[in-house]
Amino acid sequence: MRTAKYCLMATLALGMLANVYATTADDAKPSHTIKQIMVLAHKKGLYNKVVQGKADDGDKKTLAELYGDLPKNTPEKGDAESWKAKCDPLVKAANDVVAGKPDSLVAMKAANKCKSCHDAHK
Repeated sequence: MRTAKYCLMATLALGMLANVYATTADDAKPSHTIKQIMVLAHKKGLYNKVVQGKADDGDKKTLAELYGDLPKNTPEKGDAESWKAKCDPLVKAANDVVAGKPDSLVAMKAANKCKSCHDAHK
């Protein structure tokens, strides 16, 4: 009886450890590539819709999720620190738009500098 109890406890502990590892590993993987993000956010007009104030809450949340995947990706060229430095303000601004913070649209426009990212990382 004692052996069964210890085996059960060990199995539960390993299961919980595996669950924590699986959850952490999924958080690090982006659900969209950089190219997919650019198409969905910019070429399809989602960014413009949000900046012009024509987007609903779902569109704002979608844009924030897309921008949230940017720093999880690896750019074609350039260093990771530069990539993170360019992506983080955009992610923060998009999250602020979702939260409805004042002047968040202005911050998003300022953070979205296509040419600087493309010159350094594409």
